[in-house]
Amino acid sequence: MTDFAQGVALAASANVSASNVGNALGAWLGGLAIAAGLGYTAPLYVGAGIVLISAVVMAVAAQQARTPGQRTGRPW
Repeated sequence: MTDFAQGVALAASANVSASNVGNALGAWLGGLAIAAGLGYTAPLYVGAGIVLISAVVMAVAAQQARTPGQRTGRPW
């Protein structure tokens, strides 16, 4: 991400912000699972589901990036 932004500080802060949002979302979803009465091990399964969804999104994005003619090397 910072390679495309040519070292702009905003790109670095966006990366950290996305990480913080992910941490908050994981804690919130894990808390919802516990509050729903699924037990204290439920956040493990919530986390595994988040990882699975993230892996699918990453695989789709990687496949689209490999498609010829779709990527020009420019971020805009």
